[in-house]
Amino acid sequence: MITVISYPNNTVNDTITVNSSLDSNELVKYLTIDVSLAINEEYIEITYNGVTTTLLITEECRYTPYDVHFVNKNGAQQTLTFFKKRTDNLTVNSEQYEGNNGQPANTKHQFIKYNTQAKIDFKINSGFVSEDLNESYTQLMLSDKIWISENYILTPINLKGKNLEYKTRQNDRLINYEFSFEYAFNEINNIW
Repeated sequence: MITVISYPNNTVNDTITVNSSLDSNELVKYLTIDVSLAINEEYIEITYNGVTTTLLITEECRYTPYDVHFVNKNGAQQTLTFFKKRTDNLTVNSEQYEGNNGQPANTKHQFIKYNTQAKIDFKINSGFVSEDLNESYTQLMLSDKIWISENYILTPINLKGKNLEYKTRQNDRLINYEFSFEYAFNEINNIW
């Protein structure tokens, strides 16, 4: 049995029954908690098999928080929340040829574009985190499958960066990681 309770007002108060099974499809379960329901709450406690995990509720007034989901070294889906600045970038590639219309006249193009492709990539910042999360960021870097949650939809993304410089409180004081991702699809669907 899993209990999920928010404090101090208990606006989130759920109990979930877990069936005992040897089927791996039933053993691994993901629990999603909509924190927006925990109005005026400070934290949420999740208890399973006598182990309590506490989720601290952080209110971010300036930036939209994004959850990045990835498959960790144990094959389970793990989530990291990025709280700070996100910048998006569009990269367009195309080819062109010179048409036989001569000089541009009567709304005709002299150079005509074709085979246009576009991808969106973005940089996103973690916000100030504890160095205890270094292992989680390592698992993110090593993961083959990564998604970002946007409007409650998991969208596939790929990590663009190839290295991670570990930060420590002693050397960096406030630890903030910036990651570069790109959507794992083209903006213009070219698959027929």
